[in-house]
Amino acid sequence: MELVNNFSEYGKFLGWYAHKKSLGFGGYFETGKSVVVTILKARRWTYQKPFLHVGMVIIVIIAVLSTPVIVNEYPTAAAGLALANSNPSAALNTATDITNLDTVTLESEKPRRDVVVHEIVIGDTLSSIAKQYGVDSESIAYLNDFSVNKLLRPGDTIKIPPVSGVVITVKSGDTISSLAKKHGLPSAQPIVDWPYNTFANDETFALTIGQSLVIPGGKPPQVVAPVAPRTILGPQLFAGGTGQFIWPTGGVITQYYSWYHSGDDIANSVGTPIVAADAGRVTTVEYLNYGYGYHIIVDHGNGYQTLYGHLSRIDVGVGQNVSRGERVGFMGSTGRSTGSHLHFEVMKNGARVNPLGFLK
Repeated sequence: MELVNNFSEYGKFLGWYAHKKSLGFGGYFETGKSVVVTILKARRWTYQKPFLHVGMVIIVIIAVLSTPVIVNEYPTAAAGLALANSNPSAALNTATDITNLDTVTLESEKPRRDVVVHEIVIGDTLSSIAKQYGVDSESIAYLNDFSVNKLLRPGDTIKIPPVSGVVITVKSGDTISSLAKKHGLPSAQPIVDWPYNTFANDETFALTIGQSLVIPGGKPPQVVAPVAPRTILGPQLFAGGTGQFIWPTGGVITQYYSWYHSGDDIANSVGTPIVAADAGRVTTVEYLNYGYGYHIIVDHGNGYQTLYGHLSRIDVGVGQNVSRGERVGFMGSTGRSTGSHLHFEVMKNGARVNPLGFLK
């Protein structure tokens, strides 16, 4: 216990001694600092110029020593520095001396402004032409007023729109809002954003009758005629057929008669009129959601019958007499159909025959 007490007393002595020395050193430090501060304050302007001069010399030395590093690590920055600090001829020489620089030329991609004319060559199809010009087939077909299934012949010319969408001529009463709605756009903003569309008033976006207007992303308007109610007519004087058939509609033949396909498919847009190929009496009117869809059969009274399938609207009733070329309905895509077309059949004494052999 005595040894422990001795160490304790010794420790207290060392603490007291260290404290005393620290206070003494602090006093001397504060006294010396005061003397230095007093001298500096008294001569604070004496060394200003030498200090600034020495600082500028140090900066120049750093700049000279760092130049090789900039040239090696950042060649384009070095070129810009040379161009900025030299006369024109020297700058040109400096720029042309820089080699092995990866440069990229950025070209502004602007849409084509105008409708162009394309001449059909051998091998052209509507889809290949659309891909060539970066637009869709429907846009080209609508601008040229033909079906997407149209057969293109070498030497013919067609118009190509500048963008996928529709190009229309403004009519009386048209507004950008009504045109956007008509052509399936959620808003009129794409019409306004097209850089080459012009307006009579740039604030109200008023249109001028007769002007050409591009509607990017617009779709051809769908003309779907309402389905007429089924009508049943009484007996009438029968108009017999002549045995000579006219084309029941216009369009493109997309599928011909064959052993597995009992008629010809003539494609065109929904709502295209369908007429009787010859005079006769309507014997069948069907409104089906399968097979021929909405269809009619006309008996021509001379052993011939004709069938008109996939109609969108039927305008005749059973027992009604129709004359040659009289409208009987409108083209559609009802029943088992993958697109708007007329399925046309000719039957002779109950047997289906190739319609092309009888059409004028």
